[in-house]
Amino acid sequence: MSKWTPDEVKEALRQIYDPEINVNIVDLGLIYKIEVKENGNVHIDMTLTSPICPFGEYVKEEAKRILKQMPGIKEVYLNIVWDPPWDPHTMASEEAKLDLGLL
Repeated sequence: MSKWTPDEVKEALRQIYDPEINVNIVDLGLIYKIEVKENGNVHIDMTLTSPICPFGEYVKEEAKRILKQMPGIKEVYLNIVWDPPWDPHTMASEEAKLDLGLL
């Protein structure tokens, strides 16, 4: 049984930075949905900054690596979705918008 909440999983994902923009994937607004199942499996719907993002595999592998280090998490399933399309103006945190020069 997993003792982690979606918010705690999201906090762990803040360790992963998009190498091109140097902002973490949570503040960029790339994480759409997190489900932590009782059996210890984590299901995540997320997107990337673009369909041709060269770091997509890196981000996915880092997420799996980091989350599997959390006691009780057994498997991590990442689903890349494109709907809604990522828009930093509406999805990124205020801090990320500052880092991206949008404010």
